[in-house]
Amino acid sequence: MNVWKANGLKYILLFSFILCAVASVVSLWSYSGSSASQSAAVRQGPSGGFGGGSGPGGGMGGPGQPTNSSTEGTSTSGDKGTTAGNDTSSGGSGVARDGQHRGPGGMSGNGSGMGGPGGGMGGGRSGNSSSAYATPLAIFAALFFGAFVFIAYRFRAREWKLGERNRGLMLWTVLGVGFFLRMAIAPWISGHMDLMLFRNWATTAADSLSGFYTNGSSDYPPFYIYILYVIGQIGSTDAFSPYMSVLLRLPNIIADIVTAYMLYRLASKRVGYGISLGLAIFYVFNPAVFINSTFWGQVDSFFTMLIVGMIVLLVENRVGWSAVLFTVAVLMKPQGIIYGPVLFFELLRQRKIQPWLLSIGGAVMTTILVILPFSWGQEPLWLLDLYKGTVGEYPYASVNAYNFFALIGGNYTQDTTTLFLFSYHTWGMICIVLVTLFTWWMYIRSRKPQFAAAAALVLIAGVFTFASSMHERYLFPAAALAVLAYLYLRDRRFLWLAGGFSLTIFLNTFNIFYSSNSRDQYGIILCVTSLLNVLLFGYLVKVVWDCSKSTTIETAPSTDRVSPELPSAQPAWGASSQGVNTTIDS
Repeated sequence: MNVWKANGLKYILLFSFILCAVASVVSLWSYSGSSASQSAAVRQGPSGGFGGGSGPGGGMGGPGQPTNSSTEGTSTSGDKGTTAGNDTSSGGSGVARDGQHRGPGGMSGNGSGMGGPGGGMGGGRSGNSSSAYATPLAIFAALFFGAFVFIAYRFRAREWKLGERNRGLMLWTVLGVGFFLRMAIAPWISGHMDLMLFRNWATTAADSLSGFYTNGSSDYPPFYIYILYVIGQIGSTDAFSPYMSVLLRLPNIIADIVTAYMLYRLASKRVGYGISLGLAIFYVFNPAVFINSTFWGQVDSFFTMLIVGMIVLLVENRVGWSAVLFTVAVLMKPQGIIYGPVLFFELLRQRKIQPWLLSIGGAVMTTILVILPFSWGQEPLWLLDLYKGTVGEYPYASVNAYNFFALIGGNYTQDTTTLFLFSYHTWGMICIVLVTLFTWWMYIRSRKPQFAAAAALVLIAGVFTFASSMHERYLFPAAALAVLAYLYLRDRRFLWLAGGFSLTIFLNTFNIFYSSNSRDQYGIILCVTSLLNVLLFGYLVKVVWDCSKSTTIETAPSTDRVSPELPSAQPAWGASSQGVNTTIDS
């Protein structure tokens, strides 16, 4: 009995870790690529997904008869969701550019075969996955957010005390359980139609990396093509070909774990061990994170990992490397440019020429190294043309982003439509400028690089909420950035924002992923989530205003770093050592 008392927690943790690892192995072992993947990914049934057939709403993603799952050639925009390849159901052989003949649901095509009205990829509302897992996922999300609210209130003014003897074991158990749980689930979730695009791109890149853009018509930026190239090479082998859908998810599953670990490591230097572990748990098991990488199969987790790394390096005054990660993020997703002002603000704040040279040099060298293999046989400005095409693909006020424009009925409304004096597009550009100027003002007031995370959070939340052409997943990095802002500014209101944004991200993603309704439906989830995003941004502005005018924003002094070897140094929830803002707390 004494042995159990002394080591009970350790035994429980080890059992949990082993159980999830075994479940992952059994799941992968029992998964049949030739039957399970095709039945899940190709014959989706009434809820859409990879099934479909000819006729309106049919094709890939709409209700109907199964089609041939092969899509020869490369396709377009997996991030935003349109299609391509050869239209086997209708006999077409051309590869459609993103946005051409795009039906309301999102896939290319014109009424039959791939993508008629209501059909759908990407921003489509046709439903993209079997609804068999919708209820368990919704229950898990309800339990998670209920637990978040309970813990936030219950322990808001108490010290979190956990056994220091098991701290390493507890951390790796949390990370390991999160990883193996994802791996156990991933084979049996059909995912979004984006996975078929990524599969096509991986195959095309594996065949000829340098000819990826010249042989196909993908408008996806070049960096992630390297990841798909590796996946394509591995997936081409007999041993791994049945697990292609798992391989496509694997980089983002790993990115979930890496981001959680980065948050933990940063937190362990600034707050108590209990809170550090709690933040890791919050991110690893966050439904908004889970549904994106494991259910949908998108790459936002990888992108968020880059942005988090960029902000951490910027705060640590490693400006050159921060610029490198920022450049990689932009070369992966065009919306990475949203975070550019944060780097610009910090360079202005430093008022030195050396950081500018390091940043410009790092950005230029990174760009050259990334695009060079794809540039043979291309026009000199091919990358610029690629981005122009990507930016102009979705001329709508909102593309299933539950934001202000969606709230007032602008989802899939042409952005040239007049709203009061100006078009939706013009209003969106005005809001981008205003959000950027406000963020710059707050950064100047703060006079500290620790404000970078809060600035990045304001930018992505503001642009998502009030700009046009936003997609449902663009807000994804906000959850991690809110945690970063809390760690740097030590205002626990950012934790409430992390929970709030996680909720709206999940609701938006869940509704689009599982919805089988038409794009024009103005439903309760859209209204509530859009309104919550507007309110959360207003609350964020208030919090940032308070933090920017505070003179006690931490500069990470040695007295503020909680040593892992000193359990007695653990501060209370939201509390800190001297030199840290603890006065702004509702």
